[in-house]
Amino acid sequence: MLSDALTLDQLNLFVAVCEHGSFSAAGRHLHRVQSAVSYGIGNLEDALDVPLFDRGGRRPVLTSAGRALLRDATMVLNSVGQLRRHAASVAEGLEAEVAVAVGVLFPATVLAQLCKAFQDEFPTVPLRLQTGVLGTVATMVLSGASDLGISGPVGIESPKLKRMQLASVRLVPVAGEGHPLAAIDGPIPTTALEDKVQIVISEMARREVADDGPANVDYGVLSARTWRVADAGTKLTLIRAGLGWGSLPEHMVAEDLQKGTLKRLEVEEWGNGPRLAQLFSIVRGDAPPGPAGQWLLRHLRSLCEDADTLTSASSASGHP
Repeated sequence: MLSDALTLDQLNLFVAVCEHGSFSAAGRHLHRVQSAVSYGIGNLEDALDVPLFDRGGRRPVLTSAGRALLRDATMVLNSVGQLRRHAASVAEGLEAEVAVAVGVLFPATVLAQLCKAFQDEFPTVPLRLQTGVLGTVATMVLSGASDLGISGPVGIESPKLKRMQLASVRLVPVAGEGHPLAAIDGPIPTTALEDKVQIVISEMARREVADDGPANVDYGVLSARTWRVADAGTKLTLIRAGLGWGSLPEHMVAEDLQKGTLKRLEVEEWGNGPRLAQLFSIVRGDAPPGPAGQWLLRHLRSLCEDADTLTSASSASGHP
């Protein structure tokens, strides 16, 4: 019968014997006498009700049960170590978790760099990423569901929110190679767009009109017919399939434009200049992030200044 007397010390002894090859070597490593190591392993075997070592030779040899349980013992000790490190971090004032709401326009490559740097700097602090569009990111920060946000057009305004400009993303109107608009060379008048489906990134659920701002504001919509999606990846897939047209970040469509699977459109109403969607960081002024969140925010700004996928121009537009 299994006993409840299993202890972390016994698991430490078990792993040490396996790593150092004998009870005496494990004892020297742990500054324990050999008899104490043997006694602890015996108690562990009693607690687990299985023999862990064959003691018939000069050195103890793992039994089949011992080999099967060694990995579990190592995982338990690693988990306990992680728990202790995490508790120490919390005791020092670090957050138990950092939640970040990320808008669909933010380049995934830059986000991956940000997460990697955060993991290296704060290995004990879990990072929770949430995605959103338009005002959803700001709403998550405002409600406290996220500690900070990375957003395009915020969609709502509140005196509690503190925004800071990060960078701009260049938007490119495109259509699939087989789409009727792709056959038009030169500026396309709005009248030619009105009956063509425009794929629009939009919040799936409308917010109620409140003091924080209007519900579900559309940006850059020129067509009378719209299909609404919740993320840029779905929008790109539908446009590639020839089901509509729309604007997407340049870094997302560069490869398709080069291959010819997408065609850049020249929309007369938007002129010849670049269309830029501004990116902001968003935090609660009355409830700012803790030390780890503040570090992430500073590193985010640094990455946005250096990233090749972002542009630093100051003009901005919405996201059609």
